[in-house]
Amino acid sequence: MKTIVALVDLSDLTFKVLKQAHSMARAFMCEVIILNVLTKEPVTVDLGIVSPTILQAPSAEDAQKHCTQLLEMRDSLLKFGVSATVQQSSAESVDDLLEETQKLGADMMILGTHHHSTIYDLFIGSFANDVLKRAHCPVLVVPSNETEETK
Repeated sequence: MKTIVALVDLSDLTFKVLKQAHSMARAFMCEVIILNVLTKEPVTVDLGIVSPTILQAPSAEDAQKHCTQLLEMRDSLLKFGVSATVQQSSAESVDDLLEETQKLGADMMILGTHHHSTIYDLFIGSFANDVLKRAHCPVLVVPSNETEETK
């Protein structure tokens, strides 16, 4: 194994994903690529009675803020002896993201999963589930500590 891609969404779960990436990278002496997808944000357009919601690309300021956070994460891994780089992606689907991880030479992916209700997963779906179904390499899924009772 040469390359681990850690998919991070900059949520509370990011630290746990990076901790696992650090452990795996040290064990297998490989590089970590910290990958963050710049997701489009929903914006409501006020047109009176009908107010549609459209998806808008993140602003340059938000992208730079995310990049700064990613660089801090990279520096943290470097400090502990793990070779690491960062990437930002504008992949719009799971297939686009998987194609990108394949181009990066991912031998393993690590991602976190947020616990949602069964109804949410039924109608919206689960990103982690979609990645697991279509992945081209092994995937380590890091669960959040949330439970249905704590929501």
